[in-house]
Amino acid sequence: MAMLAALARSLESTETPLTSSSLAEWMGGEKVKAGVVVSESRALGLTAYLRGVTLISGTCAALPIRPYVDGSRERVNQSTVLDKPNPAQTKFEFWQTMYAAALGHGTGFAHKRRDGMGVVRETWPLHPSRVRVEAVDVNDRHPDGREFIVTNRKGHEQRLTGYDVFMLPYLSLDGLVGLSPLRAARQSLGVAIAAENNAAQLYGKGSRISGVLKSKKNLQTDQAKRLKGRWNQMVGGADNAGDIAVLDNDTEFMPVALSPADAQLLESRKFSVAEIARMFGIPPHMLGDVTGSTSWGSGIEQQTIGFVTYTLRPWLTMVEQRITAELLAGPWYAEYSLEGLLRGDSKTRAEFYRSLVNIGAMKPSQVQALENMEPDPAVDFYTIPSNYTVIKPDGELVPLAAKANRSQTPGGGNATPDH
Repeated sequence: MAMLAALARSLESTETPLTSSSLAEWMGGEKVKAGVVVSESRALGLTAYLRGVTLISGTCAALPIRPYVDGSRERVNQSTVLDKPNPAQTKFEFWQTMYAAALGHGTGFAHKRRDGMGVVRETWPLHPSRVRVEAVDVNDRHPDGREFIVTNRKGHEQRLTGYDVFMLPYLSLDGLVGLSPLRAARQSLGVAIAAENNAAQLYGKGSRISGVLKSKKNLQTDQAKRLKGRWNQMVGGADNAGDIAVLDNDTEFMPVALSPADAQLLESRKFSVAEIARMFGIPPHMLGDVTGSTSWGSGIEQQTIGFVTYTLRPWLTMVEQRITAELLAGPWYAEYSLEGLLRGDSKTRAEFYRSLVNIGAMKPSQVQALENMEPDPAVDFYTIPSNYTVIKPDGELVPLAAKANRSQTPGGGNATPDH
């Protein structure tokens, strides 16, 4: 009856689609070898798994992504679907939803809505449990060889093509959809869920006690209660911390130590955090595990750069290429800006900027923009040291600085264009 009541409530809710996967979860689902069911909602109940999903999806969604004109660094100056994915979500909310779906199910889906010219104006996320992908013959209607069977909120199926559905498949093994970490790592996640369940039952049943009062005499119920009350009065509370208790009537206190099984339970929970960190490619300290040695370098900066390079970069590259291929209408390409993630401490950044400004690769005004300061037009020019000299192929020495400084200073008639 409880299951039927939950099913009835879910049928009335538009937030939970009626699909085979949701029905399987309501009915218990298939258990892994650890004796538990690994579902999306249960995996998200693991703090390490939840942190891993929110860390990657939130970090990637917070990065600025902009469209540029093909073959240049010129930004597209008109509004695109990247500026406002849909009326119900901000850019951050939409992309966090898409990344979270891909992280858990291997593929994120969104319904594309186009204007009369065929330009994508809105993208609405679809929960992966509502989408089934089938391989079809490649033709004019299915140039990607995919057909999407989407179940709407009322349980009706609709067949769509890649023209209507935007997808983010990560680590695709069949060319159709991405590999679901929930399925691939279900045994490891099952161990983590089972360990958490055992810990909850251990404390829920109150089986953890500090010790036992053992008497050589047969005690009545009232006598046992009085003895326990006296013991708590002597040793209980902060005021009695470190004090000495005196027992009489042949009574002995026997402390209860952590059993080997309980100790192994705690160790298995720590191991589960490391397993989830490996699954997502995240340094364990980012999931709250600071007991082990660090990886990817000894400093936080090196570890952050390693996380961006080896974990986030593949995700971002995949999304950049998918947006370029499916969402942008003109001869444009999409690119993330990673400066905020890759910047070091203030001293390292100062040395980096100074080097680029000194060789004429960056203007001081560009440095101000990267540091979230208002660019000053008075320093919107390139400069190089006065002792720089160009050596031509014939060996002639040409002083570069004088000519460059005359042509690049403010007000100069032949200023070098800003690329």
